[in-house]
Amino acid sequence: MKNKIIFFANTLWFLEKFKYELIKDISEDYEVTCIYLRKGPPHNKYKIEILNKNNNVKFESFRKFLLNFISFKIFSLFNFQLNSLTYQKIIIFTIGPILISLLLPKNYKKNTIYVLEGLGRIFSSKRTLNKLIKIIIIKIYRFLFKKCKLVFVLNSHDYLFLIENKICPIYKIKVLPGTGLNYIQIEKGLSKNIRKQKYIDYIGRLIVEKGFYKFILTKLNFEKYYPELDKLYTFRIITPQEDINSLTNDEKEFLNKLNIQLRPYLIEPYSYYSETKALIVPSSYGEGLSRVVLEASYIGIPILASKIRGIEEILTVNYKYFIKSNNPFSMSQQLAEMIKDNAYFEEIKEFQKNYIKNNFSINKSSKIFIENLFRKEF
Repeated sequence: MKNKIIFFANTLWFLEKFKYELIKDISEDYEVTCIYLRKGPPHNKYKIEILNKNNNVKFESFRKFLLNFISFKIFSLFNFQLNSLTYQKIIIFTIGPILISLLLPKNYKKNTIYVLEGLGRIFSSKRTLNKLIKIIIIKIYRFLFKKCKLVFVLNSHDYLFLIENKICPIYKIKVLPGTGLNYIQIEKGLSKNIRKQKYIDYIGRLIVEKGFYKFILTKLNFEKYYPELDKLYTFRIITPQEDINSLTNDEKEFLNKLNIQLRPYLIEPYSYYSETKALIVPSSYGEGLSRVVLEASYIGIPILASKIRGIEEILTVNYKYFIKSNNPFSMSQQLAEMIKDNAYFEEIKEFQKNYIKNNFSINKSSKIFIENLFRKEF
């Protein structure tokens, strides 16, 4: 009988979009169950079905899994012939599932591996309430990480934060090269779409830390000071449908009057990327490694981005278009300069593409993850 492994994440979308190849590789030798709190944005149901059919990977909501687990434990009290429901590894992603893991029985905690896909909104927010929540979460992390097997992070800044604040022992932490980029899939996806570079895009959640207000005000300044350039391009916000639904009618009307389009996440983003002239990433969010920047820089899309952890690792140290000031007027100046600087992006295109291939591929990420996951001392 194969040993059992659990993947536990906030959404089914996250597991399908970012962990598909890893789950597929591990399920060749282990019995894998994937647990999620909610379904999240649109996901590729076909890929889920393939994993279920070909690799016998189970996908269950947390509620269903919990009910099954409790039922099994109750029946096992009266039937000693039942096989013990034990898991060799429990791999947990994102803050919600990490906090829920507090409820794990003591014997499971020692088999747990945590993957911090970035420290997240709470750790980067300046709001007083979030600062108080951060203190509580740090205490919980200290407790959990002291008892777990291993903690993965996606950048050295997060590694440093964990050890300087005595949240996790230095010997338990490993750095992954992101969730891994499937550049073959990107090439295939782009080949189906004709490049029509007519949009200046913001891609992300509609939260302050991601910088979507900065994006809107950059548009206002761009329209005012660079009207001729502004006529050539349309500003576009690409975000989960649930975030679009959360906007009021007045807010949607305001954006419409500014000629800022709202578009939902798609299962595959390539039709959007094929239309993107420039990408603005004015984020202060504590990401592990920005997936959007990773994909866009591989494709060769000009990016105006904050110089923060999770982005610095992707763009070269002397990258010309890191955001110099969070003043939207200054950002509009940089945007106007960047849009016209075709020669610079043509010059760095091949280097950037090869750098990402060599350092952030899905194969490299999965290889490092699996090697550390099954090292003898663990």
